[in-house]
Amino acid sequence: MRRKNNEFRGFEGMRLAFVAIALSGVLWLAACSPAIAQPIEFKFQTYGLEVDEDNIIQNAWHLDPLFEKLYQLRLANDRCVNIVHIGDSHIQADYMTSIIRRQFHRDFGNAGRGLIVPLRVARTNEPNNFKTASNVTWKSKRCVFPDQPLPIGVGGVTIESDDPAANLEIFMNDLWLDYSFNSLALFYQKDASSFDFSVRDLQGRELAFISAQDNDSSRDISTASWSELVNAVNIQSVKTNESQTKALVYGAVLRNSNNGVLYHTIGVNGAKYKHYNEAKHFASQTAGLKADVFIISLGTNESIDYPNVDRTFTNQVDALVRSLKSYNPKAVFILVTPQDVFRRKNRPNPGIRNVRDQIIRYAVENGLAFYDLYRAMGGEDSAKRWSENSLLRPDGVHLTKEGYEYQGNLFYQALIKGYNSYVPDRHP
Repeated sequence: MRRKNNEFRGFEGMRLAFVAIALSGVLWLAACSPAIAQPIEFKFQTYGLEVDEDNIIQNAWHLDPLFEKLYQLRLANDRCVNIVHIGDSHIQADYMTSIIRRQFHRDFGNAGRGLIVPLRVARTNEPNNFKTASNVTWKSKRCVFPDQPLPIGVGGVTIESDDPAANLEIFMNDLWLDYSFNSLALFYQKDASSFDFSVRDLQGRELAFISAQDNDSSRDISTASWSELVNAVNIQSVKTNESQTKALVYGAVLRNSNNGVLYHTIGVNGAKYKHYNEAKHFASQTAGLKADVFIISLGTNESIDYPNVDRTFTNQVDALVRSLKSYNPKAVFILVTPQDVFRRKNRPNPGIRNVRDQIIRYAVENGLAFYDLYRAMGGEDSAKRWSENSLLRPDGVHLTKEGYEYQGNLFYQALIKGYNSYVPDRHP
């Protein structure tokens, strides 16, 4: 009888201990959840040109998986959320997207700079927050020239050199955030003809070695990591056998050891939907970015062709979305309409409305989220008002630096409105 009582007391003690542990977990969640569940406050300098009720992500329910991942990131700091923003010259310079990236890193954590493309080495303009350089002149190609040689990959721009002494230097130069890194994922033509690469710091010390002959499952991408954080690296070509004849590079992802957001940007001057569709390796290599969401900001260059807007435009939108989905089946999408801009510097551009309507119709019919930048910026004739406020450049198409920063803040505000609406009603 005493033995049974002892067993009962043992089991009862275990039960009470379990209850205490469970209760402490509930109390911990109760203590943490209110802060996490609070709306994210976001304020920015406004010029009063936006239409606040139109500055929203529509069909935002499509983004619930993204919002849940962001919520869990804030709650537990246990993951990396990958955002991929694809566009044209409005994206290449990174004025708008650097603002969005900065806000994400403030509210959800900084996992690193993300994808960078050696644009300066390819002899085109590059964002101010990083710099690429080389000791040799590389051949290059941008996706807007599909008939030129060289395949196009994840960055929309490709560089190639047959010089076994060629290098690629990457310097981080952001004035606002620390983008030092200790991990590099190199996108390159990974086969028997490729040089290997020695990743070195600026003092010449080898941090990692990338062998193109590694028999891993990752096509066109190799990842190297090291212990300490650095702000710059020198990626040096290394020829170890006679079959190696070139280095062909598409881009690199730079990250640190933290959880948080990686905000990858892919922008090419003059790009249209069709250019990314025609890029040989573009869609397949995006799988290496592990995208949770694709933001597609294209359509301005199609609109400038007015009155000869491509009759297959909607088909081009569909082709890009489908190809990205095929390699990223769990990703969600935000289609962004073009802003109101001029043609021929100061003439109204009816092509904007044409392209904008087709993007919205496609998003609605296919259940995708969309951001009507046209309406958010003020709708019809808003280009004139933005120009009068010195937010539009004299070419009538591109914004000033201040204009892009304003636009970036508007987009982030719209996204955070969707996130703040999701969190109180979430159903885990």
